[in-house]
Amino acid sequence: MPNKTAPIGICDHCGRPFPANLSHYTRRKTPRLFCSIDCRNTANSRAGAEIIGRKTKERIERGEWINPATLNPPDPANIGAGVSRARKAEVEAGTWRNPALTDEARRKLSRPRKHGDNPLLHRALEQLKQGRRVADLTDAEAEAHRAYRRELLAARREEANAYARRYYRKRRAAMSEAEWEAQLGKWRAARLRRRGRKTG
Repeated sequence: MPNKTAPIGICDHCGRPFPANLSHYTRRKTPRLFCSIDCRNTANSRAGAEIIGRKTKERIERGEWINPATLNPPDPANIGAGVSRARKAEVEAGTWRNPALTDEARRKLSRPRKHGDNPLLHRALEQLKQGRRVADLTDAEAEAHRAYRRELLAARREEANAYARRYYRKRRAAMSEAEWEAQLGKWRAARLRRRGRKTG
């Protein structure tokens, strides 16, 4: 497991403090590295991007890499019954062409999917997937990415708060008044300890 580089409570990827509902330590009592699944996945992807790129270049130099677009067309014997006779005839004649390689298909595949209504955010996310940093984005792309991250954080915070409210009501219904007062005392003491660690 990689060692933590940022201080305890700070995300190793984005450099922001952890949300208030997220523990600074994992269940194994080791320092938590990232503030969210997105930060963890992005950091892991970037850590492996250099290795994947180096291995791909080595395969190209050895002549082992094959461009998927140049693969042979399907074998007519393996085509299912649902395919038209015209398609089978094209394959048998050797004139079949992958429909994804047409100009129209390329234009369609190049259009953003999930964030099609926000091209700035789409470009920002695509560049970050390629290993670039937020500092490499334009001002407009960086602002779109920050707004997207704020929305994600707010949604996660609301989900965590809703879970805490359900947990609170369930515990309250299962306890007597004396047990509830004792539990409140434990929670208050834990809250004071956390505040002491943050200010200390």
